[in-house]
Amino acid sequence: METNTNPGRDDRTADNALLATDLWMAAGLGAVALTLYAALGLRLARGVYLDYFNLAFDFDPIRYVGTFGLSPADPGGVKHPLILLLRPLGQALVFLGCDAKQASVLVMAGFGAAGVAIACLFVRAIGAGRAEAAALTILYAVTGTQLFTSIIAEAYGPAGFGIAALWLLTAYRLSDRRERPWQRTLLGVFCFGVTLTNVMQVALTELLVSLRFHGLMDAIRRTIRFGLMLTAILIVLCAIVWHDELATILADPVLALKQVYWLRTKGERTGALKVAETFLGYSFISPAYDTVHLPEGIDMLDFRRTSFTGIGSAAWLTWLIFLASGATGTLLNARTRWLMAGMAAALALNILFHLDFQFRGSLYIYASHTHFLVFGLAAGLAPWVRGRPRLACAYTLAVLVLAGLTGGTNLPVAEAFTRSFDTVTIDCPAPCTER
Repeated sequence: METNTNPGRDDRTADNALLATDLWMAAGLGAVALTLYAALGLRLARGVYLDYFNLAFDFDPIRYVGTFGLSPADPGGVKHPLILLLRPLGQALVFLGCDAKQASVLVMAGFGAAGVAIACLFVRAIGAGRAEAAALTILYAVTGTQLFTSIIAEAYGPAGFGIAALWLLTAYRLSDRRERPWQRTLLGVFCFGVTLTNVMQVALTELLVSLRFHGLMDAIRRTIRFGLMLTAILIVLCAIVWHDELATILADPVLALKQVYWLRTKGERTGALKVAETFLGYSFISPAYDTVHLPEGIDMLDFRRTSFTGIGSAAWLTWLIFLASGATGTLLNARTRWLMAGMAAALALNILFHLDFQFRGSLYIYASHTHFLVFGLAAGLAPWVRGRPRLACAYTLAVLVLAGLTGGTNLPVAEAFTRSFDTVTIDCPAPCTER
């Protein structure tokens, strides 16, 4: 009888085989999502929605059609300082024969599909079984914000992808204690470059991991060191992308500061309940549209009230119950408790931040910044039911029922959205800027 002289190697081989299976499952689910998102996005591109500002949700898709497909390129502005670095993705599709609108929505569909694959790997990383992980991934793929940001040319699709990847990496770091310096740096650059406020979550994950394994002061020092290194890289990249604008800023820094201040959000602001309702609810289950008349002459569609049609009310109630039970489930599993505490903290900080940072009552525009955080908390029961066959089966069926209700609500809303802008009657010519 032979004795295994290297059990550690066998364990690593088994772990690699399990990871490979997970990657194939994630890739398969992502491919299905890509097909769905691409079909919806290309239908939307046939209309005029992408030619205007603010036809729905206060999104500005024409800017990002310019970023990915038009010449000269739109550089993205102060709030999205490095998004121009993603332009080659759109240009490759233009080279292959797509027009600018088609290229931009296909880029969004790609980021959306990659986000679905990450969601699958995330729930596996926190300890969910494969059946539960597949069901949760299907649910994530048909949630409202995931659908809309995967078909509308904007910064929010890549932003949601970056946040999801950041928390997947954090889950891995907490599990195996590996530093992963280049992955952390790359994601830090990506999250800041796409939407600069998301660097807050980068800093939080650094502090979270360091606190888990080191003392408070050491964690603070490590986070500061990482922040300084990341800042140096970002300064170099911003100087490359914005060299002409930097020359103008240096020539008149006072005017530049005034222009940055004028970018501050304005208009009416809602309270904490409406922010929470949007981020925790409308982000996942799409209600009926409200029509908001804007000063520039546009009647903008937005999600602002709890008003549902069809099975929407059942989906809404079921989702809220599922979210509450999942968040409670995070307390039952010591393996995920620290990670979920970090995600809950990031969610709370975002809600507090958006009590002030709002744009004329529009909140859904910011939902992608919290969408994955809420999903992670909602998945909290999945690791707990693993190893309990009857509970795991019941849980998987419950998630699939919720996914059916969610998809049955959101997919018709998204499909109708893609056809709603084949023609529009507006007082001002495209892109119809604010007066």
